[in-house]
Amino acid sequence: MPFFIGKPALVAMLVLGMMSGANAADSSQVTWQAKRPAASQVRSEQITPKRSLVSQAATGEVITEMPSAQLVKGKRLVAPVQQTSFYHSACDCSGPVCDCGEITCGAEPVCGMESQYLVEPGCGAEPLCGAEYYEPACGAEVSCSTCGDYCGGACDSPCSVETIPLYLPLLRIEWCRFDFFAGVQGFKGPLSFANTDGTNGSSRSGSGSFGFYEGFNEGRSLKRWLGWDMAWQFGVRATQNNLSGAEFTTDSRNQVFLTTGFFRRVDYGLQYGLVFDYLNDDWYFQSDLTQLRGELSWKDNGCHVWGLQFAAGLGDDTSETSVINPAGVAVRSSMTFEPTDQYRLFYRRLLHNAGSWEAFAGWTDTDDGLLGASLDLPLRQNLSLATGATFLVPNEGNGSGGHQEESWNISLGLVYRPGGPMGAGRYSRPMFGVADNGTFLVDRL
Repeated sequence: MPFFIGKPALVAMLVLGMMSGANAADSSQVTWQAKRPAASQVRSEQITPKRSLVSQAATGEVITEMPSAQLVKGKRLVAPVQQTSFYHSACDCSGPVCDCGEITCGAEPVCGMESQYLVEPGCGAEPLCGAEYYEPACGAEVSCSTCGDYCGGACDSPCSVETIPLYLPLLRIEWCRFDFFAGVQGFKGPLSFANTDGTNGSSRSGSGSFGFYEGFNEGRSLKRWLGWDMAWQFGVRATQNNLSGAEFTTDSRNQVFLTTGFFRRVDYGLQYGLVFDYLNDDWYFQSDLTQLRGELSWKDNGCHVWGLQFAAGLGDDTSETSVINPAGVAVRSSMTFEPTDQYRLFYRRLLHNAGSWEAFAGWTDTDDGLLGASLDLPLRQNLSLATGATFLVPNEGNGSGGHQEESWNISLGLVYRPGGPMGAGRYSRPMFGVADNGTFLVDRL
């Protein structure tokens, strides 16, 4: 008997056949696998890992470009690899003080203040076009209504005000490179005790000093002028102490510290610097002393710095002294003194907005001990709190006049940076603070 298939059944069979074909095609695609390369081919395509910048620099290799590798600590990304210092090829900013953001220790701006303004903010109080004397004419027109370029010539007003050029020199000061500071301090040392008996040099009396200080510190890169990966700094500190005199004199004590020298900051690796300090001390004596102060330290790829600081005196000084003994009689004699050679091992922790704290311990050339700490705590973008303490532990005992040989200094003040934490650039920010009674220690001979 012939078997007839109706039209609906035929259509259903065709649809089922097409679906089964599609499933077969999908199954073949899912189960297909690419051919694995041979083991020798895999080994030949492996990329040799790049050496770190520190190891390249240690072997004298020249680094010519910014690497793209990342610094990874375990499974956590620490920070992009940065050049050690003074390489600005990867920076998008232009200008003498703008550079890339360093490894973040808090909330530093990425590229200094220049990334937010078209012009350098607060970088000088330059007069626009010198100084000109305006003749008081034409009523009250003291300003120009249609001034173009101020420095292009005279300023044309509707009344044609006559001007007399004074040809004064224009002084342009880049205030953004400066740190301005002021505060209070208390200190004591061997010079705080005066000889009130002209015949007995060991008969001394005295006490500590308290007063105020103020000054500035500036840093500047030398790469633009000399091609060196170095920076230069210069600073001045003035102090006013013993404003009511002391038990052996009615004079107040005034000091001037100068600090200048060279240094090299890095993103990580070896950094170093050497400065020259000068001290003028005016009290019941007059002294002019100098010393060299240096730092050799290692900065890791984060926010930690540790190393060695030292200070070496460059000679002694002798001065005539004039004091008043307990009987009210003026006693005149002479005194010789010199800077104290110091050696300090320190650790520094960097904070945001160019802040830091530091602790140190060390010794002197006369076997005295040294202890101290300092803190630069950012309060605002341009303002920070600076405090520090230094204590020299004399090797003399309590019964042999040790209280007359110990030295200490405590300071508390504010630091104002017109250009913000990156105003001078992170490589040009001064490495050394201006010398004070905690870093410039003086001893009697």
